[in-house]
Parts: sequence; C-alpha cells; structure tokens
Amino acid sequence: MRYIPTSDARVEQLRKLAKKLQRKGGGKHSDLLDKVAKQANYDHWHHVVECHGRGAAASGMSTLWRECEAIAAAELRGESKMIVTGPEIGAGPFVLFSTGIGDAWLLDPSEQLGMCLVWQGSKRKLALSEDPSKLELGFEGHYELLGKFFSIQSHDEDIGERAIAGYPLDELRPVLEEVKPVDIKFAEIFGQFDAVELTPDVIATLVRQGWSEETLLQAKKDGHRYSPSRNSMLLPVMSSDDEDLGEEEDEDQPSAR
Repeated sequence: MRYIPTSDARVEQLRKLAKKLQRKGGGKHSDLLDKVAKQANYDHWHHVVECHGRGAAASGMSTLWRECEAIAAAELRGESKMIVTGPEIGAGPFVLFSTGIGDAWLLDPSEQLGMCLVWQGSKRKLALSEDPSKLELGFEGHYELLGKFFSIQSHDEDIGERAIAGYPLDELRPVLEEVKPVDIKFAEIFGQFDAVELTPDVIATLVRQGWSEETLLQAKKDGHRYSPSRNSMLLPVMSSDDEDLGEEEDEDQPSAR
C-alpha cells in the first residue's frame, strides 16, 4: 500500500468534507469517506487511516530514539538523569534513566521490562525497529527494584542475571510508581510479589540494619514475610482455600444460641 504522509489535521479535513457531502446530498457516510479519500489521491478511507497510523508511529519512534540518545549521552558524561515519555510516543509511558556510574536503561513499567542503553561505560546498539513506521522495542529481560538493588534477568550474555547496587533507586522508585498501571499496583500489594521468608540469614541481615531480633522472631512465628522494596513486614495472604476452610469450620461450630 502506498504511503502518503497524513497528519491529524488532514484526517479531520477529510472527515469534514464527507460530512458536508452528506448534508448536501445524503448517502452512506462510509461511501462518502471513500469518495473524499479517492479525491485526495488515496485508494479508499482505510488507506487514509493506515497512512495516518504509520505517520503517528514514525513520529513516536523518532521521539523515542531522541530520548534514548539523550539518556545515553548523559550517562557517558557521568550524569544521573531521568525521562518519562509522554503520549506522543504512542505507547508506554516508558522511563529512561542514566545512573552516573556507567549504566543507562529504558524501562517499561507496565510489564517490568528493561532495555540496556549503556552498559559499564559502553553505549549499546538501540534495540528499536529500523522501520520508522513501526514502534517495536527489543527488551532484553525483566527487572525489579528490591531494596537497594536493581535486579535484572537479562537474556543478554554480557548482563545476565544480577542484582546491581549504586543506582539512583530513591529517585527512580517514585517515578515508576507514578506511571505504573493501577492493576499492577494492586497485584503487587495483594500478591506480595517480592516478599521473602524470614530465614535465619534474612533475620541476621535485618538485625544488622537495625531491626529488633525479638520483633523479627515474633513476626516469623506469626507467619509474616519481609518485603525488600517496602522495607516492611507483610501479613500472610489469605487464599481462597483458607476462606473455604474458614467457612467449613464456622459451619461445624455449635450455635451460640
């Protein structure tokens, strides 16, 4: 299909022409859209829509390329910087950040996916679509913010699976939280996605950080788990099986009357 650069204003102009024809002589709106499209050198109205979509994708990809280049350049200067993409990208929002210690990343908070832009002081080839009309990103793996560590599970052999300290997570965490979809937030709260058992090693580590050993042992006894991202204890999650069991126990109890 031939590509014709098509702006928002051009689409709106053609829509208005179709409405004007409909007011004058009537006819099906879809037929009139095809008519004005052909008069404007398009094959049909769907051709208009396709060209408009490709133009929007190209603009979004161009903007994202510039943002990635800006963050990579900041990292190579040793600067810590953060960018949140806007609706002009056509996807996302994405969060880009440079660490100031040799690494820079592009993150997709909705899927917790990461793409490395600079690794250990070396700029990497951007894993973005070479077709400017397609917004396609080659994320390398999943990330999590666990306490003071940026945890990444990357299929890239140079990076692999590791927990990295020293990133500006105090600044990054609230930014990610702000743009994270509501359903992900609820899943993290109720699913206790990063909670760990209070093993002797975990307890010993927390005691060194200032926690009371007595409090931790009681929390372990009560079935609590520790969340590194929140630095707090989480109550045990009640499953549907627990609820069903509770209902059965209630039914077995003699009436209070």
